[in-house]
Amino acid sequence: MKTITYESLRAEHAWMIVSDQLQQRNNMLAKSISYMERDPAELPMASRLMILRYHLKMSLRQLTHEARQTSRSTQEVAQLHQQWLHVHQLFFLLRQIDRELNRATGENDTLRNWMHQLEGRVYRSALVHLN
Repeated sequence: MKTITYESLRAEHAWMIVSDQLQQRNNMLAKSISYMERDPAELPMASRLMILRYHLKMSLRQLTHEARQTSRSTQEVAQLHQQWLHVHQLFFLLRQIDRELNRATGENDTLRNWMHQLEGRVYRSALVHLN
């Protein structure tokens, strides 16, 4: 039987927040790719965003697979540590995605203008929740 503690609830809450943020980035990347594909001149940026989205999806698969493997083999005492490790890995991935999106936005006027229209509604930072 697994004991629920305040720390395990905090770790679960942090995981939910970072997972939600990563899902938002995935959705934004999908919308950005579709938007950029409308203009043939923007296809190189659309390709770059596709690669970034692929990196996000593959990294999530790998991290999730690793987390499932370790959670089966660890004792309850170490599970909390493993859960926080997974949250921090996901958060690191989120920062990588944000950094690359910011770089792409800085280099492309069309993407920058489109992102500024969305920013207030969709693009939130998880830093406030995870600190």
